[in-house]
Amino acid sequence: MVLSILVEAVDMAIPVVVGLIIDLGIVRGNLALTLAGAAGIFVVRLLSTWAWALLFEISQRARMYERHRLRVAVTGAVLDPRSRQVRRPSGEVLSIATSDADKASDVIDMLAWAAPASAVVLAACGWLAWLDPWLGLATLIGITVMILVIRVISPVLSERYDAQQSKAADAAATATDLVHGLRVLQGLGVQSRARAQYRRRSRIALDAALVNARYSGIAGGLTTLVTAGMMAAVVIIAAQRTIAEAMTVGTLIAVVGVARNTMGMLQGLSGIPVWWASMSTSGRRVRDLLADLGRTIDDPDLQISTLREAHDDRGETRRGERRGAAGGLHLRGVDSGTLRGLTLQVPDGRVVALACADVRDAESVIAAVSGRAECAGVHVGAQEITPENRFTTRADLLVEPHVVDLFDGTLREQLATRSPASAAPGWEERALHAAGAEDLLRILPEGFDTRILDRGANLSGGQRQRIALARAVAADAPVLVLHDPTTAVDAVTEGHIAEALVAARRSEDRATLLVTRAPALLREADEVVFVRGGRITAHGDHTTLMDRDDYREMVQR
Repeated sequence: MVLSILVEAVDMAIPVVVGLIIDLGIVRGNLALTLAGAAGIFVVRLLSTWAWALLFEISQRARMYERHRLRVAVTGAVLDPRSRQVRRPSGEVLSIATSDADKASDVIDMLAWAAPASAVVLAACGWLAWLDPWLGLATLIGITVMILVIRVISPVLSERYDAQQSKAADAAATATDLVHGLRVLQGLGVQSRARAQYRRRSRIALDAALVNARYSGIAGGLTTLVTAGMMAAVVIIAAQRTIAEAMTVGTLIAVVGVARNTMGMLQGLSGIPVWWASMSTSGRRVRDLLADLGRTIDDPDLQISTLREAHDDRGETRRGERRGAAGGLHLRGVDSGTLRGLTLQVPDGRVVALACADVRDAESVIAAVSGRAECAGVHVGAQEITPENRFTTRADLLVEPHVVDLFDGTLREQLATRSPASAAPGWEERALHAAGAEDLLRILPEGFDTRILDRGANLSGGQRQRIALARAVAADAPVLVLHDPTTAVDAVTEGHIAEALVAARRSEDRATLLVTRAPALLREADEVVFVRGGRITAHGDHTTLMDRDDYREMVQR
């Protein structure tokens, strides 16, 4: 701010100094004073240029840092499992984390110029009023009219810009969804309809941007008209005073120079409503997304310094170690979501299948076991799982949800995401075998070194699901919970997976819970627990439970 005030003050003072040199040097024929004044202006302008360069570097560095901080904070909040889940399209979240984060940080660039420029304009207005009250009055009227115009236009611009950003986010969300679902769209043969939908969303976003640009242009035109009228009035008044010999030629030149600089600054300041509408709207969108995630921009866990030093604490004594038996998984009288006092034991050495007649019961079990739900009674061994400590139990517990993500990288890197560092040679093949995915080594051109695109975009649905299952098996977690791991494969493949998966997990120091209604998995499990209406209604092996009409109806559905 100090540097900015210095630069703006020098720019405004130069015409005044030139006027003094004209009156005291040129008009009076004082060559020494004229040359000294010219040299002084040169030196002052040189120092002002140096100060401006330093100011620009500092302000841009601060703006870029804030832009990076906002991006990192939003991305960290989205990726942090401790954040609340939000039901927003991926494209909208991406738009906020990039475009809105960039625009919100521009406030630093604006403040470094707007506040000093406003102070210098007011000082110039005071100087003109000191020279002649009419000059000050003309300048004051121009500033007042411009403020009124800005006050009327600002809310409209903010509303329009908000609508524009929302429409742009909708278009981005549509594009993201279409890219992710391209294989499905091609399979259904509806690419043309998808293109038409995106074209409509894109056109809506473009129309909103054009409307916003139109209002911005109107605002710029009005402020230019006001400032031009103000400058014309000031110059006419000053010229009349000079003709009447009430003002010197040097003072006239100084007044014209100050009025010209004032007009330029006012035109720059007139853009503040457009800038502010953009920055405040983007800032509000960033804040609202963080609020939906249960976070704030000042959250200590989202600061760059914290994230730079952060590590994934899973409760391990040594990173990548193979964990021994954890004591199994135990649910004792769990009341969460649709569950009503659910009690379930998954001891070490057992593979238990949980068959839920209502998919909401299955989702409630997964939420409770993963620690996302606020409920008591879920234990891994003797340790209770709560939202506060659920991350430090990940060395002993792995919950693989139904909807999984694959990351950009090779097949081997996908499988090694959580595999123990001490895993015996051949662990990759064993993981693929347990997931019924050995055929991928023949299908993928480079085997384990084949690159898998983000979200498995170059794979089929069944291939993505089997790789995710192999990744979960490779983690070799003491307690593994799988939610519908075979919904994207055919019945024959599902049978092979069921046999290999249960064989891989049937160990004295491993406990496995399969939340599924797949007959092949239910048949291979050591025990099947049937849940209906949030309560356990029966348990036993699959063959025995098939004698029940409600269980048989659920399995065959």
